[in-house]
Amino acid sequence: MKRILLIGGLQLLAFWEVWRWYVSRAVFLWDQPWGLLAFFAAFVFLFVSKKPLPREERSLLVPTALIVLYIATYSVFPPLGRAIVAFTALAATASLLRFGKFFHPGLFGLFYLSLPALPTLQFFGGYPLRVVVAGLTAPILRIGGFAVVPEGTCLNWAGRLIWIDAPCSGIKMLWVGMFLTFVLLCLYELPIVKSALLVLLAFAVTIGANVFRAVALFYLEAGVLHLPSWGHEYAGLIAF
Repeated sequence: MKRILLIGGLQLLAFWEVWRWYVSRAVFLWDQPWGLLAFFAAFVFLFVSKKPLPREERSLLVPTALIVLYIATYSVFPPLGRAIVAFTALAATASLLRFGKFFHPGLFGLFYLSLPALPTLQFFGGYPLRVVVAGLTAPILRIGGFAVVPEGTCLNWAGRLIWIDAPCSGIKMLWVGMFLTFVLLCLYELPIVKSALLVLLAFAVTIGANVFRAVALFYLEAGVLHLPSWGHEYAGLIAF
């Protein structure tokens, strides 16, 4: 218990700037309120887990090393980078003290999802994902008889460009898919290899669902089907 209190106190003190930044971003600026759901789910899992506490204490060298890494890179990493190191240390400590191992895939995943990183992911990953979605959507539409070719984040049909906009990048859908995946990994103790395969499968299924949404929206935006103004949102909701 003394060691637990010691490492917990060290993390609270060492990562004080991270906690302040996290509250300001996730709560007051409302960048990613759903991140709080992942944070809450991680602590609920730690509290209600039926797995017995490890009888033998394991070395806390990894969490301590992460604290040292945080201090050494504080002036180099941006706030999000410092938060990733801090949350890695927090997840490693919780996994070690609760389950007797350094890495619990579901727990680590929930802690990472709790970071207010959606705007950053949209900025860096939104465009590449939209390009991928356009590249996968065009062949499917050609099977249906439409001479569609991808052009960046657009679909070119007979000289008309159908734009795949930012919400259709699938970042938020991917976040929800990963959240459900990590919750399942918390409920079922899967080996590391099977956990990695499940994460990859969830990623592929989410991308596939987003391609399905893009195909459906092509028929609406190109005027092939005429639906009321709410048709775009309704098609997106079904795919989600």
